[in-house]
Amino acid sequence: MKLARLLPLLLALPLYGQEDLKQAPTVIEKPYERGVGKAIPPGSPLQPLLNDSKLLVVVFAAPECPVAKLYKPKLDRMEKEWVARGVKLYVAGTDDAALVRLLDARRTPEAFVLDPKGVMRYRGAIDDQYGIGYQRDAATKNYLTDALESLLAGKTPAVLATEAPGCPIEKAAGAAPAAGSSKGSFHKDVAPILQKRCVDCHRPGEIGPFSLLTYADAKKHARKMKEAVAAKRMPPWHADPKHGEWANDRHLSDAEVRTIAGWVDAGMPEGNSKDAPAPRKFVEGWTIGTPDVVYKIPRAERIPAEGTVPYKYVNVRTDLKEDRWVQAMEVRAGAREVVHHILVFIMYPLNRLREQPPLDGGLQGGYFAILVPGESPMVFAEGQGKLVPAGATLVFQIHYTAVGKAMEDQSSIGIVWAKKPAKQEVLTRGIVNTLIRIPPGADNHKEEATFTFDSDAKILGLLPHMHVRGKAFSYTLIGTDGKEQVLLDVPRYDFNWQTCYRPKEPLAVKKGSRIRAIAHYDNSKNNPANPDPTKEVKFGQQTWEEMFIGYVDFVKTP
Repeated sequence: MKLARLLPLLLALPLYGQEDLKQAPTVIEKPYERGVGKAIPPGSPLQPLLNDSKLLVVVFAAPECPVAKLYKPKLDRMEKEWVARGVKLYVAGTDDAALVRLLDARRTPEAFVLDPKGVMRYRGAIDDQYGIGYQRDAATKNYLTDALESLLAGKTPAVLATEAPGCPIEKAAGAAPAAGSSKGSFHKDVAPILQKRCVDCHRPGEIGPFSLLTYADAKKHARKMKEAVAAKRMPPWHADPKHGEWANDRHLSDAEVRTIAGWVDAGMPEGNSKDAPAPRKFVEGWTIGTPDVVYKIPRAERIPAEGTVPYKYVNVRTDLKEDRWVQAMEVRAGAREVVHHILVFIMYPLNRLREQPPLDGGLQGGYFAILVPGESPMVFAEGQGKLVPAGATLVFQIHYTAVGKAMEDQSSIGIVWAKKPAKQEVLTRGIVNTLIRIPPGADNHKEEATFTFDSDAKILGLLPHMHVRGKAFSYTLIGTDGKEQVLLDVPRYDFNWQTCYRPKEPLAVKKGSRIRAIAHYDNSKNNPANPDPTKEVKFGQQTWEEMFIGYVDFVKTP
């Protein structure tokens, strides 16, 4: 993103909604200001590699950078393909400070092409298949390959430099603090923020690509952290703060963002460890305690290192002999790295199909349980719960994403049964529009749908669901008196974070009240996640299709 030059302005203004959540390669208009056309000094550490190659490609990578990890299989193939043509590939670590300074490397993965005289002929992105916040099935622009082909043919590349999306290299994070800089320290000012908002995911074994539990952890990843929080990519929270108060709100205030950014700019002072908050204690294993029963998908699913993986649907029999009520449940991934999200649905036995809500995508169909990034297990209030009928089958809908290495996953759900039947059944229904038609190239296409409550109710949660063309989503309550209230507005929808927004207090609604859900889609070429901006898009299960589902959790009240 353009954060380096935007940050001073961002820190002086309200930060909400200032940056796009996706980061794709962009062409640099003045490549010579980035070193293209200049030769590296003679006798550099790269000289031995330059001596016997037609071209040398240097790529900076980091094991904790998700974008760099995705490119590893492709780089392995490129090395085998290009070596026969006299092109060498050297993958450098970001800990090679001298090489980082020599080439002015800024992100991982960033590629540099040098000719035998050490002249930089291209720098920037490998291609546009992967970036921040998106993945494509295949690249549409192959910057590095095109540059190599042109140079081997004795021609100047059409594109000489691009901004490479990825993780910032921490070379600038250790500067000494300037005179008069912030007096904030890690232990007193930054650690409390990280403990409150970040370490649920950023700790060993969780979905965050690196840990932020200690000062050493935070210092190592300071620049990445500063960029992510200033762009409002992290922590992932996309609700407009003007509407609603949420029990699971994890967004940073502008003051908290300034604290983190100021600490980085001041040279990341550690401060006195006596000022540190007490360490967070985390439960190992099941967060809900020992489940009464665990249902696991019957066999491990193999996830390839790269490419798009179609949704997997796996049936798991419960073999229940009687109806049971759920007090708490937790969906757990076997391989958290590759599990984007899981929705679990209930399929009723044949003799009770009339009782079954339509499954995902059906009119007013809803999920039974979910695992989405950043979401907590479902623990119901006293007297509330979900019903599992005798003989039911659980249907796991699993969305896997490749992460640069092949893995296997065997996900499961653990359930704690209620000791007695619930007085109020927790229902999940979807405000659904299966007739959506998104025109080719449309950058802000609008669709809508409504849901009417057939009794008084209390709303417990709202979860908007679209795919990679999803741009914005809102829920508006229309009361029986015609008055309208925006319940939730998500102006920057992010498919990578399927958040269920849970009100601090249940929202009471009257029988006959309606919710109008409005979705906007970006099917234009400016959406880097868009599989094909030339095609009309309809409702469908797969990522390259689209969805319009506004899930609502609620209980009916007398």
